Amino acid sequence: MLDELIGAIESLKQRIKDHKDEVGAYEVRTRTALIDPMLRALGWDVSDPSMVTIEAKMVRGWADYALLDGNGEIVVLVEAKKLADREIPFVQIVSYAVSEKMQGKSDVRYCAITNGDTWVLYNISEQKPVLKTSIATDETGKCALQLLGLWRGSMADGDHSEAVPPVVYSEPSPDDVPPPPPPPPPDPSWTALNGSFDPQGKPAPKSMRLPDGSETAIRSWQGVITQTAVWLHTKGRLTRHNCQILSWETANAKANRYILSRDGKHPDSTDFRLSFTVGDEVILALGLSAKEVIRRSIRLLKHCGQDPSQVQLQLQ
Repeated sequence: MLDELIGAIESLKQRIKDHKDEVGAYEVRTRTALIDPMLRALGWDVSDPSMVTIEAKMVRGWADYALLDGNGEIVVLVEAKKLADREIPFVQIVSYAVSEKMQGKSDVRYCAITNGDTWVLYNISEQKPVLKTSIATDETGKCALQLLGLWRGSMADGDHSEAVPPVVYSEPSPDDVPPPPPPPPPDPSWTALNGSFDPQGKPAPKSMRLPDGSETAIRSWQGVITQTAVWLHTKGRLTRHNCQILSWETANAKANRYILSRDGKHPDSTDFRLSFTVGDEVILALGLSAKEVIRRSIRLLKHCGQDPSQVQLQLQ
């Protein structure tokens, strides 16, 4: 029942959004497009005279809908308004119900009023609303729980049964949560970029694990620094504005060398011997020894605010 009601609400929510102008100015269109489908979703078959009387004759006028119990007695009177009507006073429909009571015609306890979007159920004897929701603006689940109060099954005895909200899950207290299992032992084949190992003369790593957990295959030691630079550039940490990073600094400006630059040149304007284009105006100097690859990669990560220990190499 609840799943079907939620589906109907979602459908009507979209219909109000898509066809507000076509439907809104006419009561008959509002009833056909919005009110009748909702009543059917709530178990009131508007085409069945044993359930619903359309344009029911009252002592003082005509009610748009009279919802009937199994004995043919009125349990709810419903007043329909066009969707464009935002103010929907109860005076008219309440007067119908009160007149019926005073004349001894029927003991109507509830009346409802709707413009196809807003639904309000009014308790006549207590003179207060007991249900109010908006299909267009309320969250679908909340709206469904409200409208369940108008479900035919809950009104069959002529009495409004307020929908009971579902139990809300709450986080267990820390005392109830078992401690997490210990982490698995580290894989000995993986080593931190700034770990204690000598790359010189060793085969290049098989794979490289970056700080976000992604992994990439490596074919040469040069691949360590190219993948580091590409990852930093992709994450927005390495740009043309911060890429001019010196490999080291010495008093002799001609001896200074860039790790990267915007134009592929060192500070003394000599071209990079070998280079790799990382991105727009971000060019990486290559042709390095394995030790220099590791040293420059660590410097590059630190320059961009990253912890080198979070980069792992799978050594062969």
